[in-house]
Amino acid sequence: MLTIYWYCLIIGIVFLLLSLILDVISDLFQGLSFFDFHYDLLPGILPLTPLQFCAFLVGFGGMGITLRQHTSFHCVLSILFGLILSYGTYWLLHKLKNVDSEALTNIDIIGCEGKVIVTIFENGIGSVSLNTKIGKITYSAKSDHYIKQGSLVKVLDIKDSILIVSDTSTYFLNLTKNKTL
Repeated sequence: MLTIYWYCLIIGIVFLLLSLILDVISDLFQGLSFFDFHYDLLPGILPLTPLQFCAFLVGFGGMGITLRQHTSFHCVLSILFGLILSYGTYWLLHKLKNVDSEALTNIDIIGCEGKVIVTIFENGIGSVSLNTKIGKITYSAKSDHYIKQGSLVKVLDIKDSILIVSDTSTYFLNLTKNKTL
């Protein structure tokens, strides 16, 4: 059984290193992706990618070698640890992909409504709080006229990471009409 553990550990590490090398090569050629595929072994129960399979092999082999002399249940515990490591890898990658996909772009921010939290003086810089899809965010803001704290504003543009905002009454006229109805 020790031989199986060693083979699993070595194969898992070799494939992880090979995956890392191929990912670096694919980044150099921009667009090739060698290990960017997914398949379901048991649909809905066990999603499996090559990285998760390698994580299972490394966890199974490493824990098998470690626990072999300490307990008679080393095979069961090794399989359990391999599965935990595999699902941990799946969960971590899923979280990292969500963080990347939730990033705000300038297009997402332009047109948003916000509230001035630090007064904006004419051609000066203040702060605006916006409610976005990822939560409340505070940005530096600039306007061509004085806007007092607590005023509602609309983002018109972004220049050098500073929001260009306006509190013109024509924009908010429709907003107040809808509230009175």
